[in-house]
This record gives sequence, structure tokens and C-alpha cells, in this order.
Amino acid sequence: MKKRTIRVRVFAWVATHTMLNFFLIALVLFCYDFYEYWMNHGNLDEELEEMLVVLIVMAILLPVSLGGAWAVSRRLLRPWRDLLLQAEHISNDRLDDRIAVVNQEDEIGRLAATLNQTFDRYQTLLDRMQRFNYDASHQLRNPLAAIRTSGEVCLKHDRSAAEYRSVIGGMLEDAGRLNRTVDQLLLLARTAGDLDECRKRVSINTIAEDVVREAQVIGELKGISVALSATEESMMAEVIPDLLREALANLLDNALKYSPEKGEILIRIMRPDSRVIRISVSDSGAGLTPGQKARIFRPFMRGTRKNGESVGLGLAIVADICRAHQARFGVDDNAGQDCCFWIELPG
Repeated sequence: MKKRTIRVRVFAWVATHTMLNFFLIALVLFCYDFYEYWMNHGNLDEELEEMLVVLIVMAILLPVSLGGAWAVSRRLLRPWRDLLLQAEHISNDRLDDRIAVVNQEDEIGRLAATLNQTFDRYQTLLDRMQRFNYDASHQLRNPLAAIRTSGEVCLKHDRSAAEYRSVIGGMLEDAGRLNRTVDQLLLLARTAGDLDECRKRVSINTIAEDVVREAQVIGELKGISVALSATEESMMAEVIPDLLREALANLLDNALKYSPEKGEILIRIMRPDSRVIRISVSDSGAGLTPGQKARIFRPFMRGTRKNGESVGLGLAIVADICRAHQARFGVDDNAGQDCCFWIELPG
């Protein structure tokens, strides 16, 4: 059975009420004429003639009223029909267009504005996904090609055990790099989901201390000092602990990669005001140009120095984790001499 459209339902509602009103009016007139005949002992034939005239007039007016109800239902639903047509037009691969908002105060205008915001978010997500898929396929292709090339070259000629170990070692390094890339891609995919149920109120100081403790071990091997500066008062915030820990670890890992030997890395935790917790990671490495600062949080973007172990996903993961926490993030530098990456969490 075919479902009725909204217009048909509105018309049926208006028509039903119209006919009900006509029936009530006829009933009231009939009762009034009967009462007048009973009280005044009038002529019954005259009263019946008057009722007949009234019924004829009502019978003539009824189709006119129904036609008016059909026209009213069409006029009432015209803005909704226009809204539907514009939404269908946009959904047919025309994501650059938007629904015209005639009146932002009524329900139709508010619905149109909400749909436009949804289209904006969808287009942003789609553009980001397309760009990310292209970059990811490019980055995954490189280590796979390197592993395959190394294996093919190695098998062309007989080699000594030391040469085989050297080739296999290089292939294992490429496989490890590929494994890290896949792990980071999976983490990026995780940040795009609904993570509200994973939120907990925890101490930011405790998370930072754990991450700094691990970074200090690596820093000692590279001759880089890693220090934490925080108030004695524990700063509490509602976060996703594992993701925040990953974000801080990526910032510290980035600082360790680009800091020179005998460099210094300082992590600060402070409250600029009562509603914000700011975490900053400063290093003594090379700074960033304005163009690099604008792109540094995009996937597969690297800083000034090349690093064979980096695929350019660490800071992109930081950016996505911050978005999942509705947090602000950015980078400052001091005349190109060092970098300071920061996160501001609502707290």
C-alpha cells in the first residue's frame, strides 16, 4: 500500500475539520429552527424550506471549501517542498551548493541552517578522507616497494651469509617502518569515531609524568635533556587518557627527533585561566617557516629536517586527538630558532 504524502495528510486533516464544522453548523441551525417552530407554533413547511435552502448553500460551499483546503495545504507545504528539492539537488554530487535560508527564525530556516552545517561537516570529512587516502596509499607504497626491490635484487645472485643478513636487516627496517605507519593510520581512524564513553576525569600531571619518564630514557641515549615544569597542584580534566597520552608522546617524539645533541626539551603544564589547561612542548631544534607552520599538522607533512624514521603522521594524530577533545592546538617559534607545540584542553 502506497503511503500518503504529507500534503495529502494535511489536506485530509483540513477537509475533515471543514466537513465537521459544516455538519455542526447544519445541526445547530436545525435545532434552532426546530426550537423556533416549537416555541412559536410556526409553519412546518416554511421551516423545512429554510433548512433545505441552508443545506443547498452548504452543499455548494463544501467543494469550494475543499478546493481551498487543497490550495492551503499546497501553500503551507511549498517551503518544505523547496527545501526537499534543494537538499536532493545538493546530495546529487553538488556538495558545493547550500540550501537558501529565507528566515532563520522559523522552523524551516533553522532546519535549513542545520542541514547546511551537516553538509559542511560532510564535505570537510569527505575532502579530508580523499586527501588522506591518496597520501596514505603513497606512503604505504614506498616501504612495500623497497621491501620487494631488496628481495628481488638479493635473489638475483648468490651472496654470502653476511650480505644476506644485511639485506634482510634492511627489509626488517622497512617492515618496521611500514608497521608503525599502519599503527598510526589505525589510530587516526579511531579518533574519527564516537569516543564520549571513553572519557574520564584524570590528572593531566600524572599522564605527563609517565610520558616524560619514558622520553627521558631516550633523551639520555641521544644526549638531550627532557624536563617537566608543572605546579604541585594536580590539574584535572575530562579526557580520553590513552589518546591524550599518545598525543603527548608524539609531541615529545617529534621534539626528540629534531633537537640537536645536547639540546633541551621542556614540557610545561599551566592554567592560563580557570577554564583552560595548557600543555606546551618546547625544543631547541630548528624552527619552522610560516608555510611549514600552516601545513605541519596535516598527514605526511614533515618539518625542516629529514628523518628516515618519520612518515609525517605524528602531528596529524595530535591534531585529530585535540579535535576529539574539543581542544585548541598550535605551534609557536622563536625567530626560527626553536619550536613550541601547545595544546589547550578545556578544564
